[in-house]
Amino acid sequence: MNDFNAARDIPILLGAFFVLTAAIGLIRFPDLYSRLHASSKLITLGSAGIFIGVGLEFAQTEALTRLAAVLLFQFLTTPLSAYLIAQAAYLRGLEPLLEGPDEWNALGKAALLDERLEETGGR
Repeated sequence: MNDFNAARDIPILLGAFFVLTAAIGLIRFPDLYSRLHASSKLITLGSAGIFIGVGLEFAQTEALTRLAAVLLFQFLTTPLSAYLIAQAAYLRGLEPLLEGPDEWNALGKAALLDERLEETGGR
């Protein structure tokens, strides 16, 4: 049985914590947009911690290169795919479920913009 290795085990534990937090967010959040935010951000951070810990355990050039390539690919594709899913849902008419006050009055500004676009015929 291996002993505790802080350089290896702490990134893995932090990564597992982020993955667990993402799973809780998927269950607890009310709509697609907030669930998508939780899953894309936290899964990326969690997998980064796990990959770093595994890379430190193997300490071989080939393994580190492959882990770095997978991590880079995930950091490039996860935000893009989350954005495209959210955009497709919005264009299909799925409204975000908003609870509580609009702190920055973003909805008021969007409503004004929609009214102006309707008045000018979309110009």
